Amino acid sequence: MNTPVRLHPTGAALLFDVLRDLGVDVIFGHTGGAVIPLHVELNKRMRRGEPVPRFVLCRQEGGAGHAAEGYARASGRVGVALATSGPGSTNLATPIADAYKDSVPTVFITGQVPSHAIGSDAFQEVDTVGFTRPISKHNYLVRDVGDLEWVLREAFALAQQGRPGPVVVDICKDVQLTQCMKARPARRRHRPEVPFETERADAILDALCSAERPVIKAGGGIIHAGAAAALCRFAERFEVPVTTTFNALGAVPFDAPYYLGMPGMHGSVPANYALRDADLILTLGGRFDDRVAVKDFALGKRIAHVDIDPSEIDKVIKTDLHLIASLSVFLDHALASTRHARHPHWLAQVVDWRQQLPLPFGSGDYIKPQAVVDTLSELTAGNATLVTGVGQHQMWSAQYYRFQRPRQWISSGGLGTMGFGLPAAIGAWYAAPDLPVVLIDGDGSFQMNIQELATVVANAIPLKMFVLNNSFLGMVRQWEDMMDAGHHYETCLARREDCDPHCTKIDQTCRRQLPNLLGLKYVYQRLETLRVKDPQDLRAVLDQALALPGPVLVDVWVDKTEDVLPMVLPGGRLDTMIES
Repeated sequence: MNTPVRLHPTGAALLFDVLRDLGVDVIFGHTGGAVIPLHVELNKRMRRGEPVPRFVLCRQEGGAGHAAEGYARASGRVGVALATSGPGSTNLATPIADAYKDSVPTVFITGQVPSHAIGSDAFQEVDTVGFTRPISKHNYLVRDVGDLEWVLREAFALAQQGRPGPVVVDICKDVQLTQCMKARPARRRHRPEVPFETERADAILDALCSAERPVIKAGGGIIHAGAAAALCRFAERFEVPVTTTFNALGAVPFDAPYYLGMPGMHGSVPANYALRDADLILTLGGRFDDRVAVKDFALGKRIAHVDIDPSEIDKVIKTDLHLIASLSVFLDHALASTRHARHPHWLAQVVDWRQQLPLPFGSGDYIKPQAVVDTLSELTAGNATLVTGVGQHQMWSAQYYRFQRPRQWISSGGLGTMGFGLPAAIGAWYAAPDLPVVLIDGDGSFQMNIQELATVVANAIPLKMFVLNNSFLGMVRQWEDMMDAGHHYETCLARREDCDPHCTKIDQTCRRQLPNLLGLKYVYQRLETLRVKDPQDLRAVLDQALALPGPVLVDVWVDKTEDVLPMVLPGGRLDTMIES
């Protein structure tokens, strides 16, 4: 059916015309008064049989925002979330901040009160532009329908160009209803690209060739630039080991002989040892965040940094060499040159350290959480899209899953947002429905957006969800044991009002279920639930869950005493890493 000609479309019609032109195929959101005109227009087009983005009704705006993030992380395309004004937009604050910290290309479209009511403290009015300014790449308030088209097009361009990030478009309700008689041209100019500085690039390559113990610290920018394959060829050409930061997991296959694992507070032994002993660290598209650039990180080393964002250069760690450039351009330049390097003794040391990648874990009467991740990795051949919440389970997933490809690791890094996992898994599935999507979550993190199980069931999304249930907010419990003599009052999820307020014992037999995850099949019908407690049953239950056709939730009762290791204590150096 041909799309009818609209000489003077309303703002709502214009929005969907632009989204169709930009290739947007799915929108995650919730409804409300300030965006009703958008939903009316969407429904009209659906009834006419016109192509429109699929609208996925999430059960809370924050869930919609994280779903948009999951979609963007898994696909590399812009994730889109839609919410109403006031509490609808404020509920998006956490996903916006999360996307900003991890440079996720997203566009958050919010409704706003009519333009004439702005500043009057109208019902559900909030200054969306004001509160999102420090947590977004850019934001707009559209008060005139003539500005809507160029704002939308520029928002999507900004979200993807340079260092990706979230862009907020706040649209007044009257703009959605008003006909566009004349569209205005764009008013902003994009920042011009920085010319590629060949001399700086060659100086970094020369330093890499002359170093005795070089290490590449690859960050999430490698994934955003689509440069993972080039990175692997680069590492082989220059015989340099690679550590991938949290956001770059999957950029280098786990089994590559030069791969070191993830560095930092809960990083791998080879990654942290190599960064400790290196004489040159080349960071490609990554921040020097405090979980990796720990005390004395750069002491006695040369630091080189290539990044597309000039604000990251020398922000935390002073560099000896740096280049502002696209990583794909830099790597193409390096691979086109005649340079190469050999570091046989250094790589032999790396191979020896790799024997502890990952650390071995023990066995006992209770399921080890590391065994859950290790078994899932084996059963999925390391090829599932792996999504996590935030906590101990997240670190075990990063350590023990044998990643094979970029964009298969979906997790909240810089902001560390509990509740991220379930809605992000929904978005990841819509991005790549032909790949298995596995969610590994903790019983604390899972409950923070548990309402999105309704979204999963309503849309028959075949997520395989594995909750590592230790009845604790486990990561904080681990810190409490180190810093507060094991006082678990704020972290025990089984605690009730009749418990001993001074209880510090970790009781493996205390398994009060708040909630009873197995019983969620009665709350969210068509959800399969399984439970496994015995280590001998683990593999069979996980295999059964992966084989079932629809959404499945597995309640895995894991060892409550297990800690995440290795660990560099806060304020410590890499050489103080605790391994056991």
